[in-house]
Amino acid sequence: MRWVYQDATRRDNCSRLGFTFVELMIVVTLLGILAMMVIPQVTLAIDDAREAALTTDLMTIRKQGELYKAQHFGRGPQYNEKGDLEPPVIIARMTQRTDPDGRFNNAGKCGPYLKVWPKNPFCNPPNNWLTYGTNPAPLRTGTPGWYLCYTTGIISANSKTGAQKYDPPATP
Repeated sequence: MRWVYQDATRRDNCSRLGFTFVELMIVVTLLGILAMMVIPQVTLAIDDAREAALTTDLMTIRKQGELYKAQHFGRGPQYNEKGDLEPPVIIARMTQRTDPDGRFNNAGKCGPYLKVWPKNPFCNPPNNWLTYGTNPAPLRTGTPGWYLCYTTGIISANSKTGAQKYDPPATP
C-alpha cells in the first residue's frame, strides 16, 4: 500500500480569499452610476406625491366648505352667527361642531367638517396657517400655507408652488 503525503499548508493557486482593489473600485463605480440614475427619479416621485397630497387637501377643504354653507343657510365659515365677517375663526368653524346659525356648540348638529386642518407640504416648514384678503387669487408668498378670499369664500394653497392650476383668476 502506498501512502500519499500532502502538505496541509500548501494552497491551491486557483482559490483566493478576497477581492482585488480594482474589482472593488469597479463595483463602487457601478453603484455610484446607479445611484445617479435613481436619485432624480425618487426626487420627482416625492414632488409628485406632495402635489397629489396638496391637491387632495385643497379639494377636501373646498368641498367641506360648500357643505358648511349648505348647512348654515348659505353662509360660509368666514361668517359668525350674527352674519358678520370673522375670518380668523374659519379653522375653528371647520374643525368643531356648530349650530346651523354658526354658533359654536359641542352638541351642535353641524360639523366637524375636518378632523384637523391640513398642512401645506410646499411651505417651508410645512404649516396649516391661514391668511385672508379680498383678492381672489392667493398671494403665493410661501409663508402661510393657505389663503382665503373672504369675499368669494374660496380657499387656495398659498405656497410658491403646488396646486397652482386650481387658483382662481386674479382681479385685474
